[in-house]
Amino acid sequence: MDFTVVVGTRGTEYTCPDVAAVDAHIAGLYMQIEDNGRLIPNLVEELWADIDLLLERRMFLSLDLQVSDAA
Repeated sequence: MDFTVVVGTRGTEYTCPDVAAVDAHIAGLYMQIEDNGRLIPNLVEELWADIDLLLERRMFLSLDLQVSDAA
């Protein structure tokens, strides 16, 4: 099991080894919401769920960085 990969609600794999990668995925999903939100409302819910998962990963990475800096 690869702990740097976040699996989204539709099985999409997001490789997230660091905060910058997570932020890039979130920005890409947000652009998809902006582009398709009015056309495909169900997709928007799934994309927001994926963003939530990515935000959890981001929080974990941020906490890990804080612990590393404190040591």
